[in-house]
Amino acid sequence: MMRSTLTAALAVLPVALATSWDVSVGPNGQLIYYPEYVLAEVGDTINMIFHPKNHTVTQSSFDAPCVPLAGGVSSGFLPVASDSDPELPNFVITVNDTNPIWIHCEQKGHCGAGMVFAVNPPDASSNHSFAAFQAYTSYSGTPEPTYAAGGPVTHNITVGINGQLAFGPANISAAIGDIVEFTFLAKNHSVVQSSFPEPCTPLVDGFNLGFHPVDANVTGPSFSITINNTSPIWGYCAQTNPVSHCGSGMVFSINAVETGPNNFAAFLALAEATLANSTVKDTSGATASSGSSSPSTELIRCG
Repeated sequence: MMRSTLTAALAVLPVALATSWDVSVGPNGQLIYYPEYVLAEVGDTINMIFHPKNHTVTQSSFDAPCVPLAGGVSSGFLPVASDSDPELPNFVITVNDTNPIWIHCEQKGHCGAGMVFAVNPPDASSNHSFAAFQAYTSYSGTPEPTYAAGGPVTHNITVGINGQLAFGPANISAAIGDIVEFTFLAKNHSVVQSSFPEPCTPLVDGFNLGFHPVDANVTGPSFSITINNTSPIWGYCAQTNPVSHCGSGMVFSINAVETGPNNFAAFLALAEATLANSTVKDTSGATASSGSSSPSTELIRCG
């Protein structure tokens, strides 16, 4: 009898230890989930509590933050008129394993503005951290892509404009099919794709145009990328001799969502902060490679 009682007590122990996590969806009119992520155990539940106006809790994937995952959880749209409603609607997710769960709001423009959430994301040192996931929220914060009259447009960015540690212009918008041409000037610069949370670190599988030393008063080679989608593209110069060019502010963006937190000014500030923290990755000796182009672009050697 005593043995049976002990077995029953052990059987209910996991249930007793399970935690219910409350997460606010759109609190105080903000396009956020709060908290942004939780670290849960198997058996825990995530209680998503909806606030005004009209949001969703929709599962996606790390690689496509704003695209619903086939077979994933989804609350559907749950409109809320006022926080004074006696019972705010909720949606519960049960944690069945400790793999990451990635969530976004399907309301137009919300995911692109950074309205995402995660359960059990890898830590901040990982390429699949929550910050990296949020940085990949893409086109839904920008206008629908359209071609300019007459077809795709070529945008020119000068690398090392006017002898400065700068791209000119440093922040542009480009449509699908447009071409972005980088022209190198003196002295020795590079163009390397990175990510919003790590401005001065090469993006895995991103494009890298390599270093191109150019004499004074000479126009150097040019390379072009073709825009395949309107996801933000972040990049920098990887030169570190005698000082980090990226840490000095030599960065650029294409299709940054200026209305959200991941805008160009914020990207520039993160890059400049690396100079003090010494987190710039040296990619000296790298050569241009079309094989490492990201899905957002295609790399073309122009001259």
